[in-house]
Amino acid sequence: MLSLRPGNLKVSSNVLNKAGLLLLFFILSSCGGGGTQVAGGVGTGGTGVVAGTVTGFGSLVMDGIAYNSATPRYAAESTTQPSVPVTAMKVPLGGQLNIQTDTLGNPVSVWINPALVGTVTSVNPTAGTLIVNGMEVVVNSAASSLPNTFFIGYAGMGAIQLNDMVQVQGVPGFTPSGTPFVQATLIKLMPSNLPITRVSGPLAQWNPSQSTFTVNGIPFSFNAGTRFSSLFSNQTLGVGVLKNGQWVNIWSQTPSGTTPLVAGSLQVSTVLPGMSGNITLSGLVSAVQGNQFQVDGVLVNAINQGGVTAGQYVTLKGVIDSTTGEVSVQTLTPYVQSPVTLSGTISEFISTGNFVIRGTPIITNSGTVLTSANGTAAPLSALRENVYVAIQGTLQGNMVLASSITVYPSPPSGEVVDYLGKVSQYNPSQGTFTLTPFSGSPQQVSLSAVASFSNGTVANLANGALVEVEATAASPQTLSAYGVSFWNITNSNLSSGTLEISGVVYDYVSGGNSFNLNGLPLVLGSGVSLPSGFGNGDNVDVLMTLSGSQYQVNAVAQDDSN
Repeated sequence: MLSLRPGNLKVSSNVLNKAGLLLLFFILSSCGGGGTQVAGGVGTGGTGVVAGTVTGFGSLVMDGIAYNSATPRYAAESTTQPSVPVTAMKVPLGGQLNIQTDTLGNPVSVWINPALVGTVTSVNPTAGTLIVNGMEVVVNSAASSLPNTFFIGYAGMGAIQLNDMVQVQGVPGFTPSGTPFVQATLIKLMPSNLPITRVSGPLAQWNPSQSTFTVNGIPFSFNAGTRFSSLFSNQTLGVGVLKNGQWVNIWSQTPSGTTPLVAGSLQVSTVLPGMSGNITLSGLVSAVQGNQFQVDGVLVNAINQGGVTAGQYVTLKGVIDSTTGEVSVQTLTPYVQSPVTLSGTISEFISTGNFVIRGTPIITNSGTVLTSANGTAAPLSALRENVYVAIQGTLQGNMVLASSITVYPSPPSGEVVDYLGKVSQYNPSQGTFTLTPFSGSPQQVSLSAVASFSNGTVANLANGALVEVEATAASPQTLSAYGVSFWNITNSNLSSGTLEISGVVYDYVSGGNSFNLNGLPLVLGSGVSLPSGFGNGDNVDVLMTLSGSQYQVNAVAQDDSN
């Protein structure tokens, strides 16, 4: 692992070059709120529908546009349903989201939208491609005109193996010859025994009278329990609107290899006649014919917006024509790669070279520039658990390499924070409690009206519970929590020297006593047993200590985040 040392840290008040300052100013000003805003507050995405890639956190940054992460309810697939309530902490860097916004542009609902879940049947690390459920997946690590691919549970493309179970999030594309593919923005290792399948691609052999169809050559059937909907409006559709060639996304509660797969839900990734309102849409251009083309299967009319080329990643804002379903473009912006921006409190602090911001592992090196919020040089010791920071960096496989870190004396009012600690003084009728973190001052927490829970429910909230909260800082030591995740570790020890880490297990050999989380090798401590069914692809929460040069696991619990 990379680490910072006092002798090799570059410290300067000249944190950002002019381009970096312009980028940071755009993110700060697009969030609204107080004068010290880093990335929160009211979003600028407009009213209606937003679909695109998560490119940063502070608020929720989608393709460079910031949206309020505290206002919506969140949903994602589970092993039993295509959509269940989840916390905001489920949203990953590189994830594909569909957002419904209100008249002020604030998100009302957020749905995490994977393209594929299945086994890897072919992988070519040199070409940066793999095949999952009959669909070619293309990885990007070099082209500045596309979002880079982020990895969870893998150090990078070279670690993916045949027969791995993976989740792929990305956008649809077509080669010049018309062959479909998914441009991956996120690839995540999943448990090998995952009992669901997700398939995306053009609809083919559509036969409503026989209740059958195929996607990517995979046969499907459907029944009265299958839900047909639009990806963008989530409105229920009749089978009469479906036709061959439409890009669809199917969730099935049947494992890969079953024939036929039974479709539990089918979403059409196309704006259909009858829909109306504003839309912000990001993806790859295809089917270019003059001023008309498609993005994510949506027909777009971009008169007076300048030329686009097939395969170009763009973000457009427009209005849906309720008669034709076509989007009339108001603005169109080609993608230009810029630094990843992350703002929040440091959690899972392992060292000054390895910690987590908003669920994203951060690493540093000798080129990382560290400053205080007032622009003066900040000491290395300023990086510690629960300190609020703003980071710019670049994707490095399953981590972000920080190029600059700005350290704040306390979280600015209205900004998003994450804290892990124990609950006390819980008042169920008021929805309030005190959270005592591993280090730092106790926080007074109030549950917001949209608070959601993972690894448990509100019924599990009790004195002594070990929880992680995502919240807005109403004032110093006063939080409004909209996400609560339970760390179900028995007899959790929060004594001095205890470190916490969570993530997706990899490099574990069945029966062994070591595994990897977020690039950190861990070894089981004496007498520590692993949960039943433990394996690669599991989401886990871990408490550990540094013993010599090894990180020794003292307690581990599985997380339901898959």
